[in-house]
Amino acid sequence: TAAAGAVARGDLEQRVPVDSRDELGRLSRAFNDMTARLRAARQMQTDFVANVSHELRTPLTAIKGTVETLRDGAVDDPEVRDRFLETVENETDRLVRLVNDLLILSRADSDALDLRPRHLDVPHLARTIAARLEPRAAARGLVLAVEAEPGLPPALADADRIEQVLVNLLDNAIKYSRDGGRIDVCVGRADSAGDISVRVRDEGIGIPAADLPRIGERFYRADRARSRAEGGSGLGLAIARALVEAHGGRLWLESQEGGGTVAAFTLPA
Repeated sequence: TAAAGAVARGDLEQRVPVDSRDELGRLSRAFNDMTARLRAARQMQTDFVANVSHELRTPLTAIKGTVETLRDGAVDDPEVRDRFLETVENETDRLVRLVNDLLILSRADSDALDLRPRHLDVPHLARTIAARLEPRAAARGLVLAVEAEPGLPPALADADRIEQVLVNLLDNAIKYSRDGGRIDVCVGRADSAGDISVRVRDEGIGIPAADLPRIGERFYRADRARSRAEGGSGLGLAIARALVEAHGGRLWLESQEGGGTVAAFTLPA
């Protein structure tokens, strides 16, 4: 009772001894598990606020510095002015993307995504997105191919949200592939009855074993410097996972450092 009162006052470091195997013992173990989960949730909240603050501060600092330089006289030089205004525009776009990503995650957390599931031809959607991204892949010498198992039923999914998932996975595959490699998108039946699976396989740099369990955490990057330089916030895979799980599917990664990565997800047929 004293420990429960302490937790109610905000002290999450409470643990109670487990001295028996009866109902009180089970209650004690459940209490300790509860406080451990609460501590983890509080730490995640603290980390999330810190990461958001950091991600916002970087573009805001760039915008502020650029505006100050323009006010100090750079605005009178058309070439310099245009270059600085382009910087402001790019950093503003980055802020807009970050805010939109955070809104999606917030809605996913509160089950307010407002999905509109319809019969969705997943192979057709995959080919459409691959064709859109093919010029980017070709610029790196990458072959982008889509294969689909014949006779697949349609998925029951929101086309716009699943497009967002596929774009994210293919964008990552292109970004982290070696020049001249290959990216395969395979659509087929999942092992579990009634599900459709999508697998995006690349021959890229892979993910270190130590980082793999954390890939998909919000703001986590295996290569922090490179991802930030390319405009990533570390939210893309977290959003993809949230969207897939909102459909009743699951998303996971298989990877070996230096041996490429497979990003896969399932959808209900």
